[in-house]
Amino acid sequence: MENKELFAPILQEDEEIIKVLKPNKTRYIYLSGLAFTLLALIPILVMAAPFGMLIDAFKEDSVPTPVVIELSIFGGFILLTLIAVWVGLNMSYKKTFYAYTNKRILIRRGVIGVDYATLDYEMIGGLMVNVGFLDRLMKGSDNPGTITFGSAASPVIYTRNGRTAAYAFRNIDRPYEVYRDLKHMVDEYKAAKAKQD
Repeated sequence: MENKELFAPILQEDEEIIKVLKPNKTRYIYLSGLAFTLLALIPILVMAAPFGMLIDAFKEDSVPTPVVIELSIFGGFILLTLIAVWVGLNMSYKKTFYAYTNKRILIRRGVIGVDYATLDYEMIGGLMVNVGFLDRLMKGSDNPGTITFGSAASPVIYTRNGRTAAYAFRNIDRPYEVYRDLKHMVDEYKAAKAKQD
């Protein structure tokens, strides 16, 4: 996959892009959006009865109770949030690309604008590859996964909800292959730097 020109604004003069990656669309948009939608359906289903009561109340020319109105507004708010999440995932997917060069990793992302994040190879203290539950739902042997980069400046933080990190290639195809390539690049870069010093 090309798209190297997308990183032109942040490339250094002696920097060469080795590879550009795009997240797996099904995993990035559809499975993430579906998981969020399923969580949001619980309160919507709970509010299905008040919506029915609201419709019946208007049919009978009676005034709905404040509780029915509040629950209906809350249900509408959840539906608008779901729409915003799906639109946001689509907009974000179009702008998200990952790359690695002869010097560093590059992350391009955004929803409305475009943001870039970079991490030099000499700063990378560790790489971790993860293929989670939603990744395993994908058919085929090349399940997408996430490669996380840890450094002294931006460590991988472990929480009760999992790992978080500022630098990660999320939902990429063939994560183990990419991990091996990146590990090789980082090790070679650090070995060359050590010889120079």
